[in-house]
Amino acid sequence: MTASPRRVIIYARYSTDLQNPKSVADQVAMCRREAEAWGWAVINTRSDEGLSGSREDLPGYRKVLDDLRTGCCDIVMFESLDRLSRDQEHTARFHKMASHHEVELFALDGGFLDALRVGFTSTMAQAFLENLAFKTQRGLRARVASGHSAGGRAYGYRNRLDEQGQAVAGELEIDEAEAAVVRRIFRDYAAGISPQQIASRLNAEFIASPRGRGDGSGHWKQNTINGNRERGTGIPNNELYIGRRIWNRLRYSKDPSTGRKVSRLNKPEAWEVSEAPALRIVDQDLWEAVKERQARQTKLRTETANTDRTDLAANRVLKRRRHLLSGLVRCGICGGPMTVAGGSVTGCKRRYYCANAKEKGTSVCAGFPGILQSEIESFALQGLLDLLMQPAAYAQFKAEFERKLKAEQGHMAEDLRLGDRRIAETEKVKANLLRAVESGTFSEALITRLNEVVAELEEMKAQRAAAEPPPVELPEDLPALWRAHIEDLAGPLSDEGGWAGRRRSCARSWARWSCATPRRRRRTGERRGKLWRCCVNRQKPAAVLRAFVCAFFGCGGRI
Repeated sequence: MTASPRRVIIYARYSTDLQNPKSVADQVAMCRREAEAWGWAVINTRSDEGLSGSREDLPGYRKVLDDLRTGCCDIVMFESLDRLSRDQEHTARFHKMASHHEVELFALDGGFLDALRVGFTSTMAQAFLENLAFKTQRGLRARVASGHSAGGRAYGYRNRLDEQGQAVAGELEIDEAEAAVVRRIFRDYAAGISPQQIASRLNAEFIASPRGRGDGSGHWKQNTINGNRERGTGIPNNELYIGRRIWNRLRYSKDPSTGRKVSRLNKPEAWEVSEAPALRIVDQDLWEAVKERQARQTKLRTETANTDRTDLAANRVLKRRRHLLSGLVRCGICGGPMTVAGGSVTGCKRRYYCANAKEKGTSVCAGFPGILQSEIESFALQGLLDLLMQPAAYAQFKAEFERKLKAEQGHMAEDLRLGDRRIAETEKVKANLLRAVESGTFSEALITRLNEVVAELEEMKAQRAAAEPPPVELPEDLPALWRAHIEDLAGPLSDEGGWAGRRRSCARSWARWSCATPRRRRRTGERRGKLWRCCVNRQKPAAVLRAFVCAFFGCGGRI
């Protein structure tokens, strides 16, 4: 009686898109000829194309493992062991499972494989991977040193094309349409607009996100804006936008338990930093304004003891202060904080009290009668009022205000040019869809897409018309407005809403502490902080004016 031929499953794989896809077909053909020479029956073929051998989640590889468990084969055949896997651990586990199910491994370049040959060959394959990683890193380092990109393309850039229209490897140039979006994000962020609001506005205007250029959803998200400052991710943290290229900031390794790639931050001395002034998109002042906002938020988080596990304490401190001098007034007796209490909801009779005396008793602080909130705020701001009511201060305010108006007009013009580009691109899409319909290519999906494009185009045009900037004109009553703001400075600075919150935040950063002390039943106060030093010494008046122009009329955002 003739014995049945041994059953064979063939496995083939090639690693990257740079290799010939015919490689899999060639491997299978060679294995078939070898199986026929031995008189074996090939019952199935498995393959993985364009996938690295260091992974264990390959579809074809997983199917071979399933074949082992079902016992449908006697031999697994491949060109060489490194086609099966280049990971030493994976190869050993595969061999162990094959042995358990009484299946033999056969390689064209070595015949049947025992434990010794599997161990030696898989070690050589692992060494090859490590050597390849070293040589790749060396090549990328040389590319960066020569002023080229080491790979990847940040939002705002595109590959430079040669005379034949072919992309030049490693050479980038600014994409003006995307660069306008980058500058807009920086301006909005510096103006205090939240990343979530920025993302929402970009999505509402149909501006494609970085992932929208490929297989992504095309939508902006909060973390696309925020990123990670330490790791240099996120739009406001990419130093290429100021013409500085940083490579080797992160290193990557594969988690053995999950098989997922994990990034780790390298030490700064391992970074490769080079200047690329031709790739600068954002000017230095705008970059520094964004960094200042990030630094303020980081400081606010670190100043609060984070005692809860939900990070609520750190988040609460980022909310607006309730009063102009909240957290700044100190008791002159014990040095503890003073808190506002009593009075009506309008605050007309609210008073500052020593929190230690009020909450901990006289053993900690003897305390003293409360001081009217309006009285202590007027005392704190009096020096500032004297400085800002001088004619020279108004003249400088007027010049700064006009400069900011003109700068904002320039930003709006850039946004309009970006909108015009998007309208032109959408018009082309509409025209292509109409031509397809006219040529007889009719389908429900095509008509649905055409209707969507028409609706988007109408909304874009409406937004474009609404965004047309008015001519730059200073209000005729600007001097009166200035005097009114200065005379009632405590009022708007104490308001919680919108711009007022930022006005107060700016003022608070200049007037850092005020203290109140009773002496012989008479209340005395002491002013401290950068702002008060400027008022007393008449130093840096320009800086004071810039701070309050920024506080009253924004920090670069739309007016």
